[in-house]
Amino acid sequence: MSILLAILYVVVFIFLIYRLEFFQTNGISKRIISAIFILKILSGFGLIFIYTHYYKTRESADIYKYFDDAKVIYSAAYEAPVDYLKMITGIDSDSDYLREMYFSKTNSWYKEWDYHLYNDNRTITRFNALAMLISNQSIYIHTIFMAFLSLIGLLSIYKVFVNYLKGKEKLLIIFTFLLPTVMLWSSGVLKEGILVFAFGIMFLGFYRMIQKFSFRYLLLFSIGIALLSITKFYTLMAAIPGMIALLWIQKTNGKRPFLKFIIVHTLAFIGVISNNYVLFVLYKKQVDFQILIDGLTTQVGSYISVPNLEPTALSFLKNAPIAFSNTFLRPHIFEVYSPVVFFAAAENLLIIMGLVLSLIFINKRKISNYSLLYFSIFFVVIMFILCGLVTPVMGALVRYKMPALPFLFIIFIMIVDIDKIKRFLKKG
Repeated sequence: MSILLAILYVVVFIFLIYRLEFFQTNGISKRIISAIFILKILSGFGLIFIYTHYYKTRESADIYKYFDDAKVIYSAAYEAPVDYLKMITGIDSDSDYLREMYFSKTNSWYKEWDYHLYNDNRTITRFNALAMLISNQSIYIHTIFMAFLSLIGLLSIYKVFVNYLKGKEKLLIIFTFLLPTVMLWSSGVLKEGILVFAFGIMFLGFYRMIQKFSFRYLLLFSIGIALLSITKFYTLMAAIPGMIALLWIQKTNGKRPFLKFIIVHTLAFIGVISNNYVLFVLYKKQVDFQILIDGLTTQVGSYISVPNLEPTALSFLKNAPIAFSNTFLRPHIFEVYSPVVFFAAAENLLIIMGLVLSLIFINKRKISNYSLLYFSIFFVVIMFILCGLVTPVMGALVRYKMPALPFLFIIFIMIVDIDKIKRFLKKG
C-alpha cells in the first residue's frame, strides 16, 4: 500500500511541476526540474539508509527520533482529535494532561537547554504528525513531501538570481540544486528541508515585493518568516541585515550599495555584541554542544578543536576569524572519515577553486547586480561564523552550513568572467 501511495504522490508532484506557473522559470525546463525532484527523492532515501545503518540506536538518529515522536502525537488524531489539534497548533500544549498523556513518551519534544528560545524540534515533529494523516505513516512518503518542499525553496533562490546571470544558467542550476551536501541534507525528513523551503520563499517573496508590491509575494514572505522563526532562527537573523540593506538600496535607486551594506551590518553587529543575552546564548550553545557530543569525539576525524568562547564581545571578535576559517575550509580531504564528509571535502576543494578563479578572472563590469552579490557575501560570512563558533563536530558543521552553500557558489558565478577563462584556455 505504501509503495503504491508513494508512486502516486511522485506522479502528483511531477504533474504540479508541469502545470503550476511557479515552475515556469527562465533557463531551466520543467523536465530538468522533474529530474532534480527525482534525484532529491533518491537522496532522501539514501539519507534514510545512512541513519538506519550507521547509527547504533534509533533514538540517536535525527530522522527517526522526530518521526517516532510524531507517531505519539498522531496516535491522538482519531482517538482524541482535540488533543491532536492542541499539540499540532500549540494551543494549551503545555498542559499537564498533554505532558503526561503524550509528551512524556517522546524523546525530543523537550530540550534540556532551550535558552528561552522556541524548541525547533517541535516544528519537524509537527510536520511529521501532520503528514501522517495522508502518508500511511511511511517515512519514505514523508521524504517525498520534504523533497518537493525543499525543491520549491531552492527554485525560489534560483528565480531571484537567474535574470542576472545570463549565459551562466547551467552553472546556477548545478550550484543551486546539485551540490551533494545541499542535495542530501535538504531532501530528508529533517529541519533542513523546512529551512530551505522557508528561506527560499521568504527570499523570493521579499526580493520581488521590494521591486513591485504584490500580495502573492507578501504571502510568500510572511510564510517564510513564520517558518524560519520556528525552525532555524539564526538563519533568519543572518539574513535580516542584508534584506534591510536591499530595501534601502531599492528605495534610493541603487546608489552606493556596498556602503549601505556596511552601514546596516555594522549597526547590526554593534547590536549583537552589545547584547549580553545573544552572547550568552552563543556561549551556552558551544558548551552544551561539547557536552552533548562527548561520546562522539572518540570517532577519528569527527572532532574539530574550536577556541573556547566566552560570553563577551572581545571573545566573540577574537574567535570569529577562526570560526569562519573552520567552516570555510573544513573538512578538508585529509579529514574524511565517512562518505558524507568525503563529498563535503570535495565541495570544499571546489570552494577553494572558485575563490582562486574569482580572484584571477574577475570582471567588475560584468557583475550585473552588486546588491545581490553583497547580500550573498554578508549572508555567507555571518552563517559561517555562527556555525564555526558553536559547532565542534565535522558532520554537524557540514550540515549546519548547508543553507549558505548555494549563496557561496553563486558569489563565484557572479564574479567569474567565463569569457576570460575561455580566452585563457585557448592561449594555453
